[in-house]
Amino acid sequence: MTDTTYDVAVIGAGPAGMTAALYCGRANMSTIIFGNIFDSQLAKAGDVENYPGFDSIQGIELVEKFHGQLGRYNVMQVPTLINRIIPGDSFTLITENGEFKTSCIILATGSRYRQLNIPGEKEFNYKGVSYCAVCDGSFYKGKTVVLVGHGDQAAKSAIYLAGLCKEVIIMSPKPERESVTYAEQLDSMPNIKIVLNAKITAIEGSQYVERVRYTLKGDPEVTMKVDGVFIEGGTPNSVLAREIGLDVDEKGNIAVTRPDMLTKINGVFAAGDVTGGIHQISKAVGEGACAAVSAALYLKKKKAKK
Repeated sequence: MTDTTYDVAVIGAGPAGMTAALYCGRANMSTIIFGNIFDSQLAKAGDVENYPGFDSIQGIELVEKFHGQLGRYNVMQVPTLINRIIPGDSFTLITENGEFKTSCIILATGSRYRQLNIPGEKEFNYKGVSYCAVCDGSFYKGKTVVLVGHGDQAAKSAIYLAGLCKEVIIMSPKPERESVTYAEQLDSMPNIKIVLNAKITAIEGSQYVERVRYTLKGDPEVTMKVDGVFIEGGTPNSVLAREIGLDVDEKGNIAVTRPDMLTKINGVFAAGDVTGGIHQISKAVGEGACAAVSAALYLKKKKAKK
């Protein structure tokens, strides 16, 4: 265990975490960030065309630019995971590389995509398979796509895609439609088709997605020509949040008070995909900045009381 107590520890090295660390470093707070920046969803992304300032940039290039900025402000980077957080007047972070102390924490642990684990899914990742309708929908203008999912989140994504695509086919594993909130909108859009009791068994093509194979409950396998497959749903990485007693919603997203990104525990803030909402780089960056400013104000008040 080091003798140093950092002002701020940022857990998670995606866009929210790196932005938070950048703002903390610029505010002259001693800052440490945990996580492998090259293992984030952004680092694995293909072309990014909806981040302000760039017509198009590879995800890994954008990560490298964020990373380069951190180096200017003496932000300590530790490419390891946090195994446990011990709360107290200061927080102790347990890692495989030892223990670290910090006065406050910004949780930016992101989320994991829901994977179907079927043939062709990995092979066509970013070649017709996408996990984000808002991120990649514009690549499929005038084309036919399948959206795998159910409930309100799938409905919202389908409605968004329907404004771009020739046809959107929602394949739901459920026997009944679940989105009451968006039912009227779904029914009003002629280019949205809903297939219930559907299970995709394979994604196929040559260089890019060309078709999917699927089954309906009790029926033989069917092949359908499509240009893309969107897989909806994901799991927030909120295990650490749960372990220290933070509130999470039914999906596992950390409950925060916006715009300050406060949690129920003093000195703990959260930002990015792990807090729910749209999973976008710009949203994560904005929340990371807000969390960092809140952390700075918290530390100023805490030091004034001593």
